[in-house]
Amino acid sequence: MQRFIRESIFVLKNHGSKAFILRVIKFPINRLKLLKQEALYKISYIKAYNNPEKVIHLLKSFNSSNPEEVINFAWSFYGDLIRPIQFRGEFTELLKIFQELNPRYIMEIGTAKGGTLFCFCKLARDDATIISIDLPDGPFGGGYPAWKVTIYQAFKKESQKLYLLREDSHKQETLEKVKEILGQNRLDFLFIDGDHSYEGVKKDFEMYSPLVRKGGIIAFHDIAAYIEKGKFVGDFWNEVKSNYKYREIIKGQKWGGIGIIYLP
Repeated sequence: MQRFIRESIFVLKNHGSKAFILRVIKFPINRLKLLKQEALYKISYIKAYNNPEKVIHLLKSFNSSNPEEVINFAWSFYGDLIRPIQFRGEFTELLKIFQELNPRYIMEIGTAKGGTLFCFCKLARDDATIISIDLPDGPFGGGYPAWKVTIYQAFKKESQKLYLLREDSHKQETLEKVKEILGQNRLDFLFIDGDHSYEGVKKDFEMYSPLVRKGGIIAFHDIAAYIEKGKFVGDFWNEVKSNYKYREIIKGQKWGGIGIIYLP
C-alpha cells in the first residue's frame, strides 16, 4: 500500500489528475489479479512439494531447441511454479540471441522461481556449464527454498553441469567460487537480474564482467524506468551502455526491459 501511495503521488505530480484518477480506479482490479496470481503460485508450490518425483521427471524429459516452445513450457508448468518473471516478448527475443551465441559457459545472477534458468539450460549446448547465484531471502524476489534445489537440478541436460550458489553475489567468497568453477575458462553469457538497486547492479557488473570473454554478452533485466524514488537498474544501464555496442529490448511498458551489451 505504501508503494501504491508513493507511485500515485508521482503520477499525480508528473502526469496529472486524469492519470491519477485512472490509477486509483484500476487499483482494486490490479490487486485482485495479484492476489489470484499469488494463490495460483501457492497451489502449484504445494503440488510440486508433495510430488517432487513427478515434477523432476517432467522437467528432465522435456527437450526442445525452439525458444517459443521452451518459454511456453516454463510459462505454464505447474501453474507458474517456474514461470520467468519477465515480459514474454522481451525474454523470447533474448533467448533467440542466447541461442545464436551458442554459449558454453553461462551465469545468471538472480534466479527466483527458476524460469530463466530453466530456459537457459534447455537452449544451451549439451556440454554447457551453467552457474546460478541467488541470495536466500533477497529483497528483490530471490531466495528459493532448499527443497527446490533438486527441482532446479532437473533443468540440466545429461552432460551439462549446473552449479546453484545460494549466496550473496557481492561477497568476495562468491566471486572466488565462480572463478574456481570456471577455471581457465570465461563466461560466454552473463545475465544480471539480482539486486536491482543502482549500487547493487553496478557491483554485480564490476565484479563479474571481467569474467566474460571477448565477444561475449552481458544482459541486464529491468532497464526500464521505475515509478519510485532512488536510482535503479535503468540508471546504471544508461551510464554504461554507451561504452559498448548495445541493444535494448523494451516493449513500451514502464518496467521490465532487457539491455544487452556485446563485449568487443
